[in-house]
Amino acid sequence: MTRRPVAITMVFVAAVVFGYFSYGRLPVTLMPEISYPTITVRTEYPGAAPEEVENDVSRPVEEALGVVGGLRRVSSISRAGVSDVVLEFSWDTPMSQAIQDSLEKLDLILLPEQAERPLILRFDPSLDPVMELSLSGSGDRFSGAEGLRRLRRIAELQIKRALEPVKGVAAVRVRGGLEEEIHVLLDEQALRRSGLSIRAVIERLAQENINLAGGTLTEGRTEYMVRTLNEYENLEQIADTVVARIDGRDVRVSSLGRVVRAHKEREILTRTNSNESVQVDIFKEADANIVALAKRVKSALGEFDFEAARRRQAGEKEPADEPAGGRGRPGPAGLVEQAFVNEGAELRLVADRSLFIESSIREVRNTAILGGLLAVLVLFLFLQDLRTTSIIAVSIPISLLVTFAPLNLLGISLNIMSLGGLALGIGMLVDSSIVVLESIFRCREEGDDVEHAAVRGTGEVRGAVVASTLTTIAVFFPMVFVEGVAGQAFGDLGLAVVVSLIASLAVALFLIPMLASRRGLSWTEEAEARRLPSWRRFASWQALVGDWRRFRAGNAAAGPAKRWLRRAAYPAVALYLTLRFVVGSLLELVGKLLLGLFAGALWLGRRLLMPAAGRVLGAVAHWPLRWTQAGLARLGAGYPASLGWALGRPASVLLAVAGCLALTVWGLIRLDTELLPEVHQGEFTVEVALPVGTPLEETVEVVSPVEQAILAERQWIRSLLLTVGYDAAYSNRSDEGEHTARFKVLLEKADPRTEAEVIARLRQRFAAIPDLGARVTRPVLFSFRTPIEIEVHGDDLVELR
Repeated sequence: MTRRPVAITMVFVAAVVFGYFSYGRLPVTLMPEISYPTITVRTEYPGAAPEEVENDVSRPVEEALGVVGGLRRVSSISRAGVSDVVLEFSWDTPMSQAIQDSLEKLDLILLPEQAERPLILRFDPSLDPVMELSLSGSGDRFSGAEGLRRLRRIAELQIKRALEPVKGVAAVRVRGGLEEEIHVLLDEQALRRSGLSIRAVIERLAQENINLAGGTLTEGRTEYMVRTLNEYENLEQIADTVVARIDGRDVRVSSLGRVVRAHKEREILTRTNSNESVQVDIFKEADANIVALAKRVKSALGEFDFEAARRRQAGEKEPADEPAGGRGRPGPAGLVEQAFVNEGAELRLVADRSLFIESSIREVRNTAILGGLLAVLVLFLFLQDLRTTSIIAVSIPISLLVTFAPLNLLGISLNIMSLGGLALGIGMLVDSSIVVLESIFRCREEGDDVEHAAVRGTGEVRGAVVASTLTTIAVFFPMVFVEGVAGQAFGDLGLAVVVSLIASLAVALFLIPMLASRRGLSWTEEAEARRLPSWRRFASWQALVGDWRRFRAGNAAAGPAKRWLRRAAYPAVALYLTLRFVVGSLLELVGKLLLGLFAGALWLGRRLLMPAAGRVLGAVAHWPLRWTQAGLARLGAGYPASLGWALGRPASVLLAVAGCLALTVWGLIRLDTELLPEVHQGEFTVEVALPVGTPLEETVEVVSPVEQAILAERQWIRSLLLTVGYDAAYSNRSDEGEHTARFKVLLEKADPRTEAEVIARLRQRFAAIPDLGARVTRPVLFSFRTPIEIEVHGDDLVELR
């Protein structure tokens, strides 16, 4: 260690470099990946009631998937038109293998013809979306029902298709607006006159609106693919469809009714800050990183200035500092710009979960850095030696940077748990270094020189330092092997502490002794004169002279034939040596100049900056050092007396200890217990419900005044997203319907006090509405079972209710 300082330095520099690059590659998340090992099999059965969905879809799927290996529990949710079968596996089940086995079993199931193909969701449908976009428009193009249909088409055909291929995106859900449909409005009197039924018209339209493959046709050396293209392209083709031939006359759809462009029956309405819009929700894959996903989605959206674009459309002149194009930076047009320029629609990012995660991680990281600085300050006040404190201060960032490389290899992310483990380890990182330095200092006082003191001092405490570190590791390392939610939550913390302690042990046993054995830098005029550049001291010149002499000596010892060949090679050898000398001398000169600049900077820092810094530090730390010395002196003077009092009164000491223990147990019993604390992310949702059966229009009429009142006094509220009704294809709860609404409130900052005040204000408004129930929920970041679940089993639904 002390005899090879360059080797030790290079090893730790390499470890620090690897740790620095690993730090940039670590994914950033709020919490470790916490999720039950579950998969959801979703099957759509349009037009079917819940009982038919259960009997025809849910039960066959449950029976087929009940034999998958590692399965612990099968449950299903059957709603109108949708079946969700949830498979829960044991914690040690490989989910990739479970998904593959489930796919094989699903291929063997025979479902009704009207049922869609079962899908295995790669995300938990009960989780909230990680990002939410709002698509709205103004003007004549987006007014009325046609405008809402236009927004829905833009969201589904452009926005959704562009975001689904983004890496990490599991699903893109479009809500709100009006879904376009073609309605054939039949005349009852015309059907009676023709003797046709509605079923006959439906079957005939289904037969006509289809493309069929007709095989292949070979003609000579050319092969053609035969297809029948017969899908409808416009309303006129539907109206001209022949339904039947009666008495030699074709009966067309236009003779039986009208064909109009309309929309599906509306079950959901979405608004953003009281403006009706279409919501685009983005869900992440189970193992995707939210922060990295958000960056990729934002890159796809691009940056765009709507105000500057409107000024350009109105013919107004842009300000001088406004970038061309209205975007923050040049580059390809993003989805936001494309939607505004091509369609006139405004696409805005209204909710982004990654912002809260980044701010939370940033606060924890800054707290850890501040804790390290305070630890160095406390050490300086107690040690009162700048050189010793500097050595220990260097060990803290080196130990942390070295820690990041193993964390990256182990697949650990930067989250509250892992950063909390690093912050917890910072206080223990300096323990081993302080013990080693104190032992070295004691050896110096006993008369050893610097190098021998470093070797002997480290050797005497090496066993104790290793044993102390291993005892701490023995406490945290078993967390890695805990299964279940607790293991997923606290495994990162345990690994972070263990790896950081091992890194600090390596720093204390190898780097600290090497730094403590250095005598410092010496710079004298003689050394400066010896280091001045000289052609005779250039390695390239010495190599040139040595090679030329060896070549001539070999020529003299060679025979006549070889001597003649060597003489003939004189020009080539001379040219090669000359070119090598020129290139080598130039490179060596550059190196010596850089070394001279570095040495000059060191000399300048030592002669000018260090004295000034020392005077400033001495002036600033004078009084804190004196107060610390006085406090330590008083403690040292009073400790023998207090120790003697304690030894003389053992009963009083034991009684005091017992009282403290009883007080601790009493406080521990009164503490509430939960796995993870509630996280305030600056957003919450108020779920309101009117009596079951309330139509969508009446629900909108009831909640609209509340929405306007909230926006009228929107103190601390950044955005308000209102969803009235439900989406049958994506709903996961049986109590949702047209009688329910969701107020999603996005606050300006994530402050628990502000959130509590806003919630209290909203509760008062909802309490004033009769027959309305309201409850507040917060975003769900990971799959989690409820603390208490009551299941009532039976076959009679009426009796179960």
